[in-house]
Amino acid sequence: MLNNLKMLLDKNYTPVKKATYYQLLDILFNMIIYTILFLTIYSLIEKSFTMNKIYWYSGLLLIALIFKSHFGGWAMVKMQKTGSTASKDLRIAMGDHVKKLNLGYFNSHNLGYLINILTMDITDFEQAITHNIPDLLKVLVLSIYLLLITFFINFKLAIIQIIVVLLTIPILKVGGEKLEKIGVEKKTVSAKLISTIIEYISGIEVFKSFGVIGDKFERLEKGFRDLKKYSIKLELTAVPYVLLFQIIIDLLFPILLLLAVRFFMNGELEAKMLVGFIVLSLTLTNVIRNFSASYSVTRYLFLSVAKISDTLNYPIISYKDEDFNFSSYDISFEDVDFSYTEDRKVLKNINFTAKNNEITALVGKSGSGKSTVMSLIARFWDTTKGSIKIGGKDIKEVNPDSLLKNISMVFQDVYLINDTIYENIRIGNLNASKEEIMNAAKIASCHDFISKLPKGYDTYIGEEGSTLSGGEKQRISIARALLKNSPIILLDEPTYALDRDTASDIISGINRIKKEKFILISTHDVDIKQICDKELYIDRICE
Repeated sequence: MLNNLKMLLDKNYTPVKKATYYQLLDILFNMIIYTILFLTIYSLIEKSFTMNKIYWYSGLLLIALIFKSHFGGWAMVKMQKTGSTASKDLRIAMGDHVKKLNLGYFNSHNLGYLINILTMDITDFEQAITHNIPDLLKVLVLSIYLLLITFFINFKLAIIQIIVVLLTIPILKVGGEKLEKIGVEKKTVSAKLISTIIEYISGIEVFKSFGVIGDKFERLEKGFRDLKKYSIKLELTAVPYVLLFQIIIDLLFPILLLLAVRFFMNGELEAKMLVGFIVLSLTLTNVIRNFSASYSVTRYLFLSVAKISDTLNYPIISYKDEDFNFSSYDISFEDVDFSYTEDRKVLKNINFTAKNNEITALVGKSGSGKSTVMSLIARFWDTTKGSIKIGGKDIKEVNPDSLLKNISMVFQDVYLINDTIYENIRIGNLNASKEEIMNAAKIASCHDFISKLPKGYDTYIGEEGSTLSGGEKQRISIARALLKNSPIILLDEPTYALDRDTASDIISGINRIKKEKFILISTHDVDIKQICDKELYIDRICE
């Protein structure tokens, strides 16, 4: 688990290690304070407490407190800053890693799972770094120190104390294992609930129209009930073990006190040592009790560390060439099979070649696999069998990021950000000038409707373009794809949400640029077929 933590910290591991050293110095001066306390009691019992000793002890105590405050404060500040930086870096690393994963990953890991990792789990990771591990370290080192001191007081009492403490460790271990099991279940329920909430909010119009809102949306209601159930179960799971541990530790003190007094009565223990032992034993009891709570919380937080590590260790899409310049943009499918899952075969033995500087139409029934062909070219998925080549180069050998630099796509499901129309189009090319953005908008037949808006291109469109019609969103996505100016353009049903006149304008615009691009269009539109140089019929294979 500590190896996972080190991997996640990455470049922040050294600052955390340095902060830990300062934490140890803080603990060291804590030990000195306890030692001064013991020496003070010793001197009082011996009646050897002089003004000279008062000055010495007070001076040492003041110095210890100053250094303790300095190192403890510095360690806390450094740990907090490093924890925040590590969390930020980890979220960025997660984003970079997830975009390199095959889309098959998202079939087995829902949106709630990923959101949970990027929010709650990384927050847990930060808490483990900044609070729980330092607290656990402090309690552990102080416990060992106080146990060692008891050896100088009385060997027998020290052995008894250590044996009892060691016997209680399995109780915490079993409790921690039970806690982890329920913790995994709770995190699964939490991820599922987040997905359901997103689903509910996204489809609120549909649910309202059918009266399935509030407690009538059973999946959401059940999700909240399950989260409540497992949250309570998680707390109650840890309680018996922590409570039993603390009861045993609490009972340890009166038992040891009884034995210490008996040793004193038998002459085996001096009065000064008896008092010192009582003070140290009482302090140790409180320190070890705190250990049980810190240990349980840390075990739970480390579940998040494991989840984050598993995600970052998930294999990315493989490739050989970091960057590659294609000699041409002819695209060929050679004996391609593809299945989303073992029991869901979509394409079988697909062979075709589509030429550059031409428009190729993919036609076929709904669900035949046209959109899948587009996704395979962009390498969102990898073929089950066979190969896809661009300019004779197998795309499996090319870095997916390098491949996508050559591709512009328009998807059936348009995604727009909660920003202005200008910024939504500019996503296609962040370095584009305003003139280039407007030219792309004109080709996509959206310049006119944008110009009629009160703020024109500076109009905010709401979350996912909620203030625009389906056709308007579609045209903005086409403008965005054209602005990217990639040599390969993949258009998935580009006119499905458009009226006939607007669709005709876009078809004309596409036809004007075909001599400069490779264009592949998935369509049912007869008018688009008329401008295409080649038609490929895709028939879904079901087995």
